[in-house]
Amino acid sequence: MFLTIGVALFSWIASIHGWEGVQSLLSAEGVRWVLGHVVESYVQVPALGIVLIALMGMGVGVRAGLYEALKRRAWQKKMLSRKERRALMMAIMVFVVYGITVLVAVMLPWNFLQSVTGSWLHSPFSKGLVYILSVGLGLSGMAYGYVSDAFHRVSQVVEAMSCLIARQASYFVTLFFIVQFFSVLVYTRLPEWMNISDGVLNEVYQLFCYLPLLNLFTSKK
Repeated sequence: MFLTIGVALFSWIASIHGWEGVQSLLSAEGVRWVLGHVVESYVQVPALGIVLIALMGMGVGVRAGLYEALKRRAWQKKMLSRKERRALMMAIMVFVVYGITVLVAVMLPWNFLQSVTGSWLHSPFSKGLVYILSVGLGLSGMAYGYVSDAFHRVSQVVEAMSCLIARQASYFVTLFFIVQFFSVLVYTRLPEWMNISDGVLNEVYQLFCYLPLLNLFTSKK
């Protein structure tokens, strides 16, 4: 937020001094641009949909206790109860079967997951990879939850899909300010004035969109 304010003030000063190519964000045109793009720029950022879909699938496993059981068994070397072992085995079987199904679909000779040119780049598979993984994690979490009696109703699964989204709500607020900062930065053309290429700027932008997610792995909740 403060960086965005700084960019706005800097672009205004630059326009007063006539710096070539710099557009003032505090001009009438700049204000109209912000009001017309503030929502659009946020909802169209790829990170928003990718993170939401990933958190829904992961949330099922978290609420069911699947990842906690894996941690206790693999890293802490603690014994699980009979029901937990049975639930964990079922979750692994579901994930393996799902993975094999995806691999078979990928390897079919008339593969419909490739692009029209037969490439994996920009193909339906590459574009939907996060969704495919999220579904797999969600199914394995459901299997663990129902066998371990963590889930009894479909409504509990739906609630589980939102648990990580609620826990990481501050990420989406942070993402909003990140998106607005880079949007106004591009509008003012300050990167061009500073000879920063579009490629470098885009890489930094993508990095900052996902960087706040580190809290998901470092949080003790």
